[in-house]
Amino acid sequence: MNSDDRAARPGWYRRHFSRRKFIAGAAGLSAGVVVGGQMPTVAHAAPEGGLHGAELRGMFLTSKSPLAEGRFGAMFKRLPAFAPSDSLLTSLAQTMVEPDTSDDFLNTSPRLFAGFTFIGQFIDHDITLDTTPFDQQQQDPDAKVNFRTPRYDLDSVYGKGPGDDPQFYDPTDRDKFLLATNVNGVLDVPRDGNGRAIIGDARNDENLILVQFHKAVAQFHNAIVDEARRQGMRKEWVFETARRLTRWHYQWAVIHDFIPRMTGDDFVGKSGTVYKEVTGKSPVITLNYYKPTNKDGRPFMPVEFAVAAYRFGHSLIRPFYVISDSGKVDIFGPNGERNLNGGRPIPSDLVMVWNNILPDLGNPAARPPRKIDTKLSIPLSALPGSAVPPPDPTKNLAVRNTLRGKRVGLPSGQQVAKAMRVPVLSNATLGLSNDPGWGGEAPLWYYILKEAELPPYNGERLGPVGGRIMAETLVGLLQRDPNSYLYLDPAWKPTSPIASTTGKFEFSDLLKFAGATSTA
Repeated sequence: MNSDDRAARPGWYRRHFSRRKFIAGAAGLSAGVVVGGQMPTVAHAAPEGGLHGAELRGMFLTSKSPLAEGRFGAMFKRLPAFAPSDSLLTSLAQTMVEPDTSDDFLNTSPRLFAGFTFIGQFIDHDITLDTTPFDQQQQDPDAKVNFRTPRYDLDSVYGKGPGDDPQFYDPTDRDKFLLATNVNGVLDVPRDGNGRAIIGDARNDENLILVQFHKAVAQFHNAIVDEARRQGMRKEWVFETARRLTRWHYQWAVIHDFIPRMTGDDFVGKSGTVYKEVTGKSPVITLNYYKPTNKDGRPFMPVEFAVAAYRFGHSLIRPFYVISDSGKVDIFGPNGERNLNGGRPIPSDLVMVWNNILPDLGNPAARPPRKIDTKLSIPLSALPGSAVPPPDPTKNLAVRNTLRGKRVGLPSGQQVAKAMRVPVLSNATLGLSNDPGWGGEAPLWYYILKEAELPPYNGERLGPVGGRIMAETLVGLLQRDPNSYLYLDPAWKPTSPIASTTGKFEFSDLLKFAGATSTA
């Protein structure tokens, strides 16, 4: 690189990247993430998972061997599986529903806002996207070998990049995502003739809030492209710079905004026990339980996270939302009626006004989610066919979650608490019946929700078991991602002009820089 090349990079770019670190990650960025020397395909099939109709490939590997690691694996490999009867699990799950839809069950934490429910869903889709070619999926149904390592690198948005997935990008400006005014006169993601979104992960079109957050991330990328050009960056560097900065700011917000809001300050921050900030230095990462044991140290998704801890988000879901000035919108409902159903162009009266459900956007009355507790809102006890495709008869989400925990071989909540050396809650404390079928233990998902519900957490955040599983998984995945800031430049911090304050960047800041915070 000559002096002219270096001079062409604006100061804000040089503050974000050293030349060595940029080159070190360039191969993986030039056309998407390379796995095993071959570009994976992007999933364009029907949504996988949802709330949660189709099973994620490889999730049940741990039921065959708790020591196995593929796309999924066990965090606590030596703990015994907890297997009470299906009837006992179903009976418990059927009690896990709120009696009405009143505001009596809203979270009172000043940290939590309803929008984080959908940001959490977006994160989940990003790290569980299976980009393995279909023929390889069929050859390896347990996802032992052929799978894309879990990362939150926004391939759910970028696909394989403008060269290989041009349908996501503006044909008049390949550095930018394609966004266009839809039939309702609303700025939207591209859609096919049936109204379905043409995006890197079809699951992000499940509901109108989620797809509008996806659109905001695309707008954020486009805004960084504009900033790079304003700063005089060479044209061949613009896309990669924008993608890298979009990924890193998103990852920073997951670690510094999403995790602390859900777990408190115990795990991330100046005194964090998982991700400890050190002034002027790289953070200190301490992972006591998330430790891949395969010979390559290849990351996997712990079933304790995917099937238990991260499903705390189901208890946050409200039966309806207020996302615009047009009043309440049901979470589910028949097509053609007023609800958040996705798979259609964004309606003009349901354009997101983000300050209704997220903080720091000028509305002190932004709405909270439900409490983190053992009760789910009424609509989740009778999921529609869009979430649970026929002929599956199990429409109650709590029933689905408890039975799935048994199927993947999860240990009990008490066993995990003992392994973590934190206070162990008895079944009496958890409010479980004295049915001998429990054997004095409780399902891990239920245990994590009840732990959060009881004092001192009072439904406002996760407790020590759920919080640590979530924090260690999300930090551990980031630490092993060769395209992440924590891997390439762990001392990196967001700076101006993308962040208004050095080292502080939240999802509300992403929306602001993206220009996605319209209040009308």
